[in-house]
Amino acid sequence: MTKKMTITLEEELIEELDSTALAMGKKKAQIVREALQSYLPSQQKARLESEWRETNASSIQAYNERVEKHGVFSDGLRSF
Repeated sequence: MTKKMTITLEEELIEELDSTALAMGKKKAQIVREALQSYLPSQQKARLESEWRETNASSIQAYNERVEKHGVFSDGLRSF
């Protein structure tokens, strides 16, 4: 199901959208839809990653301090 919406864009962006649509043989709405379908998941992933880092900041800091003080378990096993 689709719904109509109105958006306001800078004139240069509209001109670029027009020329891209013409060159690709697509409708402007299709190009905007495809761009949003690519953009939104990456933004959601970044937001979730940021929330995870914030939630786990104290654990990450504690781990890093432990590694700094005691090293990692494989320090004596590595040959590089």
